[in-house]
Amino acid sequence: MPLWFRAVLLAGLATLLMGAPSAPSAAPPSGPVADPEGAIVSELVVQAKEPGPAWWRVSDKDTVVYILGMPDGPVPRGVAWDRSVLERRLTGANAVIKAPGVKASLLDLPAVLRLLSKVKSKTPMEASLPRPLAERYAADAARGGKKVTRYDGWQPLVAGAFMLQEARSGWAPLDSQVSSAVHRHGLTLKSSKRYAALPLAQAAMAGMTPAVQQQCLGWALDDVEAGEAPARRALEGWARGDVATALTEPRGFDRCLQVLSGGAELWSRMSQDEADDIAAALAAAPGHAVAVVGLRRLLAENGVIARLEAKGLRVRGPGEP
Repeated sequence: MPLWFRAVLLAGLATLLMGAPSAPSAAPPSGPVADPEGAIVSELVVQAKEPGPAWWRVSDKDTVVYILGMPDGPVPRGVAWDRSVLERRLTGANAVIKAPGVKASLLDLPAVLRLLSKVKSKTPMEASLPRPLAERYAADAARGGKKVTRYDGWQPLVAGAFMLQEARSGWAPLDSQVSSAVHRHGLTLKSSKRYAALPLAQAAMAGMTPAVQQQCLGWALDDVEAGEAPARRALEGWARGDVATALTEPRGFDRCLQVLSGGAELWSRMSQDEADDIAAALAAAPGHAVAVVGLRRLLAENGVIARLEAKGLRVRGPGEP
């Protein structure tokens, strides 16, 4: 997803375009919000033994599901990765599992337009922010000689999302590379779930207080200021199966999802649905299947592997017999 669950999704608008599940409305957070992807199971931070990225697997007596942990969102271009293990495991696979998708319709358009009007602003950006954040925003917005006022028509969270997207212009998700390999093998990436997008967008908007907006803008600026080098190092680590390095990718703005209403429920629901799909593939026809899961969602303390283990399944990591 372009800036997966970032950019307009986090503004509660392009949820309809980029893929976000419905989630129950919730009150805006009154205190610190836990970051479910911030706590990683240390035993799962490993080094791959085979060429390319790290894989995990779960099996029974006649079926195995191979799980590839993927970077979330766009990554810097130009990093090659060995796809030989992916190609081998796609050969003869019964299924290829992906994260749940989103559904929206033209009937949602009036509601989208109403949401859009709520994230516009008539106040100049710097006038709406505390002075330290305003100065930081102005300095980052002016990089490359650009107009500082170009996002003045938007509220801070949306402006931060667009600035980050602009800073990462030319980056691309790896999903298309995986999809191409899947299609070459005559397979289709599938999920058993598709979520209605509009309810989450509406819930997210309900929690967009000025404090949340400023916090999310600050996180976006963290990522803008980090530049490309840390993300490239993390991607290169992922490509050689170094999970610890892969997990160092800057992810300030990712946390914005958690402070919006419904964000934690969305993450939990997606993790559970992916674990359910993997378990279902294991119980299906003998043979093997492949699952593609966001790396942090896979390895988090309440992530996909933890949920598979809660079902009584043993998940083996790279190099385990």
